[in-house]
Amino acid sequence: MGFLADGQWLGGDHRQIGAAGWEPRQEHLRGLVAADPRDGQLPAEAGRYHLVDCPGCPLSHRTTMLLRYKRLDGVISTARVQPVMGPNGRELAGHPAEGADPVTGYRYLYEAYLATDSGYSGRASTPVLWDKQSGRIVSNCYSDIFGMINSQFNAFTDVRDDFRPAALKQELDAELAWLGQNLTGAVYRCGFARDQAVFDDYVNRIARAVEDLDARLDTRAFLLGDRITEADLSLLACLLRFDAIYLPLFQCTSARIADHPVICAYVERMLALPGIAESFDLAASMTHYFRSHAHINPSRIVPPPPAPAWKTRSFQSATR
Repeated sequence: MGFLADGQWLGGDHRQIGAAGWEPRQEHLRGLVAADPRDGQLPAEAGRYHLVDCPGCPLSHRTTMLLRYKRLDGVISTARVQPVMGPNGRELAGHPAEGADPVTGYRYLYEAYLATDSGYSGRASTPVLWDKQSGRIVSNCYSDIFGMINSQFNAFTDVRDDFRPAALKQELDAELAWLGQNLTGAVYRCGFARDQAVFDDYVNRIARAVEDLDARLDTRAFLLGDRITEADLSLLACLLRFDAIYLPLFQCTSARIADHPVICAYVERMLALPGIAESFDLAASMTHYFRSHAHINPSRIVPPPPAPAWKTRSFQSATR
């Protein structure tokens, strides 16, 4: 996965995300879709928007889980880029012989970025919310996209569960920040570390966070009590990848989720919810990480997945 600099695509393994160490996420496209649009906002309409995700990206996964849970996948169409990021970054087309993606009209995601801003600088990241009508990206900001799916398309579904309840805003913000600093973001700090002290700090944070979660989830169904929130989707996206990807590839060896039955039971509860299990493809996710991050895994060999630590129908059968 390379990047765009003033509208020029720069690819190559040495430009892979994390090749020079951890880097902050760039989200420069911040359009909004609203049920009651105001100046600068687009109207929430069925069939108009298209969500592009990546099988390896946990932020993309959170939006896809929400979309399926709220039964909006027939209202907002979806596409999943190819698991492996090559010199042209994320590929939209299903196979080289197929040419351009029929929805966006482009083969590579960075081309959709350029169609939106011909001078764009930054990585062509996912998730992306695409407007079919204008042929432009509405947003590449995870938080904005999640919020739009959560609240702005309720007219098109009978599932009105709110993953960002106003009454829990402070608790939810604090929980998401804690998860990012100690687990969901910490795994990337480990994987992309270029300094032993930095690595040691974050790998120890992960160990403490797993023990904390194991204790907390023993007394409650979800992170903030008896109702599911965005924090649970954030945590689940990380837990599903942890033992298979973050532990071996990012060397997060201070903890193993399979050794924590309380957390495994929590994963089972989450996977039993509508649309959640179907949103994840472990084989594609492993392929994405092990074959795309050549600076960490130069052989690009993809190992077999570990035995599942939770009881649910297999989502490991997809061909790598």
